[in-house]
Amino acid sequence: MSSSILQPESYSAIGRTSGKMGAHKVRVAIAAAASIMLLVTIAIYGASYYLLPIEQRPYSDKHALLRPSGTIGIKLGILGTVLFCIIFLYALRKIIPWLGRFGTARQWMDFHIVAGVSAPVIIAFHASFKFQGIAGVAFWIMLAVALSGIVGRYLYAQIPRSLTAAELSFAELEAGERELAEALVGQSLYSPEQLNRALFVPSSEHIRRIGPLRAVAEMMALDLGMPFRMAALRRQSCNFSQRLRSLGGLRSTGNVEVERIVQLVRRKSSLSRSIVFLGQTQRVFHLWHVIHRPFSYAFAVLAVLHIVVVMGLGFGGIGLR
Repeated sequence: MSSSILQPESYSAIGRTSGKMGAHKVRVAIAAAASIMLLVTIAIYGASYYLLPIEQRPYSDKHALLRPSGTIGIKLGILGTVLFCIIFLYALRKIIPWLGRFGTARQWMDFHIVAGVSAPVIIAFHASFKFQGIAGVAFWIMLAVALSGIVGRYLYAQIPRSLTAAELSFAELEAGERELAEALVGQSLYSPEQLNRALFVPSSEHIRRIGPLRAVAEMMALDLGMPFRMAALRRQSCNFSQRLRSLGGLRSTGNVEVERIVQLVRRKSSLSRSIVFLGQTQRVFHLWHVIHRPFSYAFAVLAVLHIVVVMGLGFGGIGLR
């Protein structure tokens, strides 16, 4: 009986892949952290101004700084415009060949999401939370685009490059699971029933019967429940002190053998879910494209129109006081 599933070399390929993505994850984390720090700083500094009724703001000491045409306000508008350009670089990389050499589509999308989430908040501060006229319409469309972008990123992550490739990986994981189950019989760590509870995925027949939107909702519920299922699996094989250190199984127990098994179960469960939900996910993703793109283009037109009007009227023009 082979027990390679429980050996470190069985996970060397996973480690190499994780290493390649490590630098990218650090860059995304730095970008996200910088955005959060900037927004928190502005919110703290400007709270006393933004919470004032609009008619009282001109009497505030911070009005010359934080109004849309103020020293800080106009810089926030410029930053929002830069983020707006970064957002659309993701689409432009498909038609500008040299952009495509700077990372994969998934890596571009990560920065696309960071910029897309940050931009509406920065623009809200730029506008000092006055959403009127063209700028107001553009802001609400941008907010809708940002929220739909988060949903789209989640759906994109659930679709394998091809179902055939996913099934091949799934077959490999199933073979690994059989090897794991044989090893577990000898070690008495988990019973088949315990593993089945951790690996629960609805049947393909059930997913076909329900609508696409409900299927995606169930898939999201499975994702949200994943940490708790893994925590339950950990708790079944650790003592009281390990449960305390792992926060009830939500973190690593420090038991190398248990954590390898949990990793395999997590990967198999995720891949099984992707295959079962694939058809419905593709339908919703197609619908998302139909909605997301026109809203994105509408926002682009309104944003450019707003910038042209502002530059034509001057920074003290209508809607900037």
